[in-house]
Amino acid sequence: MTSHQPGRQSSSPTFLVIGAARSGSTYLTRALSDHPQVSICEPKEPHFLAFAPDAPSFTGPGDAETINRLSITDETSWRNLFPAEPGVTQYGDGSVTSLYYHETAIENIRRHCPEVRMIVILRDPVERAFSAFQYWTSRGFETETFSRALDLEAERIESRYQHIWHYTEMGRYADQLRAFIEAFGADRLLILCYEDFMADKAAGLQRCCDFLGLDKFPEMDLELEVNAGGIPRNRALTFALRVLRRLPPLSWAVRTLVPWRLRERLRSTTLTHAEISPAERSRLEEVFAPERTALVDLLGDSAPRWAHR
Repeated sequence: MTSHQPGRQSSSPTFLVIGAARSGSTYLTRALSDHPQVSICEPKEPHFLAFAPDAPSFTGPGDAETINRLSITDETSWRNLFPAEPGVTQYGDGSVTSLYYHETAIENIRRHCPEVRMIVILRDPVERAFSAFQYWTSRGFETETFSRALDLEAERIESRYQHIWHYTEMGRYADQLRAFIEAFGADRLLILCYEDFMADKAAGLQRCCDFLGLDKFPEMDLELEVNAGGIPRNRALTFALRVLRRLPPLSWAVRTLVPWRLRERLRSTTLTHAEISPAERSRLEEVFAPERTALVDLLGDSAPRWAHR
């Protein structure tokens, strides 16, 4: 499928933000979309590379109305998400499932966008796990305590719950990254540390621009919490919003008419943030200790600073 933009050979992404989930990838892709030379597909997570050609059929609470319904696994439909736009040189897909479901994603990248460059943003896996739990709680799907959810994780995975339920497994970054490095080479990946990125967003975004060959990132307000997670202040309201999200015309209208920055500010006001307990933190620190070592062995000095402790 050939576009009419000079130098653009096909309707496909030129870069991917492949993960990790709950590590700032949504903020990163939304911020990059403010660059005049960048276009991010809508939806920003079509999940095509992780699942195509088969439609996902996950069985967890909410999976039918979220990932099963929203994933795009038809090649033509996916390519139509990347039409040529005047002045745009970089087209992005922000599906974090690409990192976790790397076996399928790597083969699909080779087949559908073999020259693509990839950005990864990694968060301390303990914080990432609790953030995923809070996010799914805020959506009304997770109803257990965090400790109980960790106890249930293996059973849920066996029962084919989607990736967001995999609170610890998604934090095992070393094997996921190793597969991409072996497939494409380290120079095709930019690996960011979430904690460093959030401390200096302008510097992180400029690193992305340099990696993608873009002009300097424009100056703008970068202080915004995206995809916030937490305990709903009003569970009845949370349930009502879940029902409304199932209505495609309404969802489309909200996404189209309400700027994403405003949507996120409004959403964050409905949540109360919780803290991970010392016992839960200690439990996960023990689980992830070998993962930190493996990540340092893989990346050396380039590993995120939290991996070195």
